[in-house]
Amino acid sequence: DVYKRQVEITPEVAADINRIEAMWLDCRSRFGAGGPWLFGKFSIADAMFAPVVLRFVPYGVTRPGVVDEYVATWMADPHLQAWIAYAQQESEVIESEEIGQVAEGDQEVEP
Repeated sequence: DVYKRQVEITPEVAADINRIEAMWLDCRSRFGAGGPWLFGKFSIADAMFAPVVLRFVPYGVTRPGVVDEYVATWMADPHLQAWIAYAQQESEVIESEEIGQVAEGDQEVEP
């Protein structure tokens, strides 16, 4: 379960997070008045960032304001929840693609 994994935030990862945050802040401040998505209404830009949002969760990335609100919007989205549910049914694990370490106190469950 990706949500039980912890990932070290290296300076390079932090720089990427800051760059993404700046993009999201810019989009929301300039175009986001019409709703909770980057350009107000859901767009292809939001679809492109769905996998990024899913990485922010196990990375433990939290930023008050726009970033946390955008992540919360995505995590409450029924389409994303369906995508996550389908992914959790997948039994194949590609070890070389697994990231991070299992959080202390948690155990990975073998499929």
